Parts: sequence; structure tokens; C-alpha cells
Amino acid sequence: MFKPQMKFQKILFPVLMALSGVVFVYSLGIMTDMYGLYQTQSLGGVPGSEIFYDMQTYNHNMVLISIALVIISTLPFIFASNTRRKYYIGNTVSTYVQAGAFILTAVYLVINSLKFRSQFLTKVDFEIYKMMSETMNFMYSESTFFFDAGIIVAVLLIAGACATIYNLTWKNKLVKQEDAILKGEVNNG
Repeated sequence: MFKPQMKFQKILFPVLMALSGVVFVYSLGIMTDMYGLYQTQSLGGVPGSEIFYDMQTYNHNMVLISIALVIISTLPFIFASNTRRKYYIGNTVSTYVQAGAFILTAVYLVINSLKFRSQFLTKVDFEIYKMMSETMNFMYSESTFFFDAGIIVAVLLIAGACATIYNLTWKNKLVKQEDAILKGEVNNG
């Protein structure tokens, strides 16, 4: 009765830990494509290059949030949620904390990815940016990869939150069924 669910949770929690690591790596790369705009500042800057400075708080917050996600993702291991047959209060609380943290991070990612993607595409003068980059051999990029990747990471976080809540629901259902069988309320045959 518990075997499929136990296999699921043994896979789920390491995957969620890895997902937290992906968010950390993503947070380290957010500003990569913006560096060329920063480099143009020595020549007076490109119209719209202030996005580099506007994104600093977002980047800083994402690094801190991603570190918090990695720490929060250790909770299921601390409370043995990955191997426990029956969940207790600590397991349930850690599940909700992790799911909540994943959802809040996803919302923050989507809001900021869309906001800064729009600012990048509408405010930056790409003609001047390209000319300055070619003249001074600066990094040039029109890529919205990191903004788009932010949306993908957010979707993965929401899927992870749903999977952890699904695991908790499945676990609770099985425990209730087992309790009913042990009390003789249900015929197991």
C-alpha cells in the first residue's frame, strides 16, 4: 500500500533540493547579459542602460532567496520526510513551508522577469548599444534568455510545490486507510 508513495517521496525530495540549486545557479547568472550595458557607462552609457542598476536589488534578493530555498529544502531531510512512513507535525509543517517558499519565489520571479524583460526590450537603444560594443569590443547581447529562463524556473517551482503537497495528501490518505484497516472498519481483502 505504501510502496509507490514511499518511492515517490524518496525521489521527490532530492529533486526539490536540486531544483533549489537550480534557482541558486540561475540567481548567479541573472545579470550576465546586462554586463555589456554596464560597460558602455564609461562612454556615457546607452539609452536604457540604467536597467543594469535597476536590476541590482532583484539580483541581490534572488541570491538571498535561493540560499533560503536551499536551506528550506533541507527541512524534509531533517524531519526524515523522505523516508518516513507516517508524517508528523514537523513533516507537515516542513512540507507547507517548502511549498509556500517555492510558490512565493515563483511569483517574485515571474513579476520581475516580466518587468525587466519589458524594460530591456523597450528602453534600451540597441543600435547605439551595438555600435558602442563593436567600437570598444564590449559584450553585446539582445538576448532575453535570463528573463525567459526566470519564467521556466518559476513554472518548475510551482510544479515542485504541487508535487510536495500531492505527496503530503497521498501520505495522509494512506495513513487514514491504514488506520481504518487496523481498527477493523475496512476489509483489507
